Amino acid sequence: MIGKTTTHITLSALLVFSFCKAQRSDFIVTTSHDTIYVDKTDLTDFEFKTETAGKKKRYSFDEVINYYISSEDKHYERIPLEKKEPKPVDRYDYKANDDSYVTDYDSRKKYKYLQRLTVGKVKLFTEVVMEGTLIVGIGGASSGVAARKNEIFYISVYDSKPELLSDYGKLKLTKEVAELLKVYLYGDDQTKNRLDQLLSAKPVAGQDQIVKLINEYNARIGLGK
Repeated sequence: MIGKTTTHITLSALLVFSFCKAQRSDFIVTTSHDTIYVDKTDLTDFEFKTETAGKKKRYSFDEVINYYISSEDKHYERIPLEKKEPKPVDRYDYKANDDSYVTDYDSRKKYKYLQRLTVGKVKLFTEVVMEGTLIVGIGGASSGVAARKNEIFYISVYDSKPELLSDYGKLKLTKEVAELLKVYLYGDDQTKNRLDQLLSAKPVAGQDQIVKLINEYNARIGLGK
């Protein structure tokens, strides 16, 4: 328990430093909690490609727990993916066979990185995904697929599995979002009262107010607890 607490304090201190300091360089944080500053970072589905002073180096996702992109001022944290075993494919199912290489490729992915919006015990994440909408033409025939971006938000505590908070694009303090926030932001009357105030406010509170609420809660209860 002491070791686990020490780890959380170390990571929290590192996050506070990196969130508060005006960063001018990209960096990655390794599984041994070393911070490595780089001039350039590029991600594939399985590894980081970094460049520092003209020297290139690669890191697998197994080696990197979070990273920061200075040009966007965004922090990202590694999240384990649920292991999905490929289903047996009927050799006569030609479409499934054509798509099997995609399934096999995806099954090899162990992690993804979500943008972290808060500092401390309770974490708010966001992820931008591309979604396809089937376009139906005259007579009901399909005429293609329209792709659009959608922003999804998750919440977790420490290293727990992120739980879906909202998948409607912009984050708004709806009754459903507020109920889930109450579960995570427990044990602090000041936070509870502020959440109730925001819930009844007009216009509806959005992402900035929710991020501020979580950060203030984390600061009051202690980052390392």
